[in-house]
Amino acid sequence: MTVRNAVRSTVIGSTVAAAGAVLVALAPGAAAGPATSDGPITTMGTCGQTFSPKTSGAKAYWEVQCSGGRVRISGWVEDTASDGQCAKVKAIWPGGNTYFSPAACPKGNRRSFTSQYNSGNSVNAYLYEYDV
Repeated sequence: MTVRNAVRSTVIGSTVAAAGAVLVALAPGAAAGPATSDGPITTMGTCGQTFSPKTSGAKAYWEVQCSGGRVRISGWVEDTASDGQCAKVKAIWPGGNTYFSPAACPKGNRRSFTSQYNSGNSVNAYLYEYDV
């Protein structure tokens, strides 16, 4: 698979702090991944918050779920354009664990996902598209 130089992406990062449970986004360049953007998208919230990012050719929905000092995301990803690209959600935990949702393609295909729980108190996740 080839990633375009200008991959369409949306970044929604989730940092769930031990006290105050706050969600913060990171710029795509802050996490290793195939995403580029004009700048960070920042969202504040708590565990249980939901996200609905969109790009010009994809959309997704997920919820940050917390349990016993562990965190995961659960939702879906959908390809919305006949552009030769697929869509995925990528989640990265501070300890280095990474999760990729199933690929959604062609246009109209929606795939549900639930990442594994990881210890710690944060997860960064984003929607992206890539060439197939």
